[in-house]
Amino acid sequence: MMQGIRIAVLFLTFLTCHASDKNYTESDILFNDLFSNYKKDLLPQINPRTPVVLNVSFLLMGIREFDEMSGKFSVFGCFIFNWDDFRLKWNASSYGDFRMLVIPENNVWIPNPTLLNPYDNLKLFSGGKFPVSIGHKGNLVWAPGGIISTVCDVDVTYYPFDVQVCQVLFLCWGYTHWSVVLNLPSSKVQMDFFSNHGEWELVNTSMTSVGYINAVSVDMKIRRRPGFVVLNFILPVFFMVVLNLFVFVLPVDSGERVSYSITVLLAIAVFLTLVGENLPKTSLQTAMLSYFLLSYLVISSIICVFVIISSSIYYADEKTTVFSPFVRIAKRCRLKKTSKYTLKETDCDYLKETNDRVSFKAISKWFDCFAFNLCLISIIASIILFVVVYN
Repeated sequence: MMQGIRIAVLFLTFLTCHASDKNYTESDILFNDLFSNYKKDLLPQINPRTPVVLNVSFLLMGIREFDEMSGKFSVFGCFIFNWDDFRLKWNASSYGDFRMLVIPENNVWIPNPTLLNPYDNLKLFSGGKFPVSIGHKGNLVWAPGGIISTVCDVDVTYYPFDVQVCQVLFLCWGYTHWSVVLNLPSSKVQMDFFSNHGEWELVNTSMTSVGYINAVSVDMKIRRRPGFVVLNFILPVFFMVVLNLFVFVLPVDSGERVSYSITVLLAIAVFLTLVGENLPKTSLQTAMLSYFLLSYLVISSIICVFVIISSSIYYADEKTTVFSPFVRIAKRCRLKKTSKYTLKETDCDYLKETNDRVSFKAISKWFDCFAFNLCLISIIASIILFVVVYN
């Protein structure tokens, strides 16, 4: 009885092992056959004089951030490496038509791509996280990637209509061109899964080979989307300057002209500070927008000075002798005005004058007209210059 039970147990064990071998033996045997004498520390070279050809492409999935203050440029992407290893070939028919084997990267020789222009430290892409696909003809595919952060030189001269060119530069650290050759089957960057960025627009991409150091450069040309800056900074400052210009329309007797002009001046200074906070702290390239806003700040300051001078003239003592050039200018303006319009002396108090004397109120009125036209011409000239420079 006991002997029959033992025979039954042995028979069931044999069936179980046989079923297990049938389900898993192809991959297990293939793996053991391939890596029994495989040395991953050695290059897959048949001839020491023949370098390993490493085909490289880059898959760009999106722009993560671009910090103009620090020059940090980050993207989502991965490198796709393809090479041949003569030691990892097998006959697919001998292993149940098994044509593809996917294993961890720690089990095979892989290149060690290293970022040459990292933002913080020297970065290696290999870390045991990305599997390697092996074909039955010995071709290997490996695609390491993630968030890649590099340093990019920022040129904010034409901010917020600026265009930046950033690079992702890498090589196989420790291998010369006699050992490993980086080959570019195509100069195009793969964009199949690319997602747009809210602030930056991708204009152009390309891949180039840097032959003298056996490196590859992924070049990306990006353009800023200016809508946010135009709506939140440029247009408000422009409207405030135009608003400040109408301070000369306010009656001098209202007593609000000086406080009105100074309030607008302080508001423009605040906007100038906000723009400066978003620009890199460097004097190598200064944004033309800073000069544009500075010109508006200067114009508003001049308006404040003109308002103070006009008020001083308006409230001057009538017994004081008016400066003779002001008298001649005021008379000429009055003569031109009366030649077009018929005015009575009682219509405007500031025109009450004799042949030899002009009131200070008339001089103040003329000065307001002069200051208004001068500042208006300055604003128009600055806008024309701004448009010409940015075009």
